[in-house]
Amino acid sequence: MSAFKQKAGLYWKRVEPYLRHSYFALFSRVVLGGIFTVAGAAKIPHIVPKQGSSFFQEIMQYDILPHQLATAYAYVLPPVEVLIGILLIAGIFQKASSAVAGLITLSFIIAKVAALARGLDIQICGCFGSLVPLLKEQSLALDFVMLTLAVQIFFHRGDFLALGPWIKSVVDRTKAKAS
Repeated sequence: MSAFKQKAGLYWKRVEPYLRHSYFALFSRVVLGGIFTVAGAAKIPHIVPKQGSSFFQEIMQYDILPHQLATAYAYVLPPVEVLIGILLIAGIFQKASSAVAGLITLSFIIAKVAALARGLDIQICGCFGSLVPLLKEQSLALDFVMLTLAVQIFFHRGDFLALGPWIKSVVDRTKAKAS
C-alpha cells in the first residue's frame, strides 16, 4: 500500500465520524435548504420579463439554452428551489431532495464554467435575484460548497430533527391499526 493511501485512510478514519454525525447532517440540511429557499424566493418576483433585469435575461446571458427552454427554466426553477429547500430543512424525502439539489447545483456549475471558458462578460450572477449580487467567481465557489453539502446529505443522511422518519412511522402505525 502506498504512503498516500495510508495517509488518506488515516485521515478518513478521523473525518468520517464528523461527516456522519447527526448534528452535521442537520447543519447540512438547514444550510443547503436555506440557500435554496432564499435563492428561489428572491427570484420569484423577477421571473416575468419586464423592463430592467429579469431572471429570464440572467439565464439568456449564459447563451446555453434555446429561448423556449430558457423560458421554461426561468418559470420552473424558482418554485422548485423553494420546494427543495423546504423539503431539505424539514428532512422530508432527503435522498430525493438532495439529489435534485445536487443536479440543479451541477447545472449552475456547468453554466458558469462554460461562461468562463468562453470568456463571456458576466460579472454579476443572478443566483439570489437582486437580494445578494454575487460575482460569478463567488457564486461558483458557493456552488461547489452546495454540491458538497448535497452529496453529504445524499450519502450520509441523518434523521435528527427530520420529519420524514416521523411521518413514515405515523403512516405505518395507521396502516397497522387499519389491518
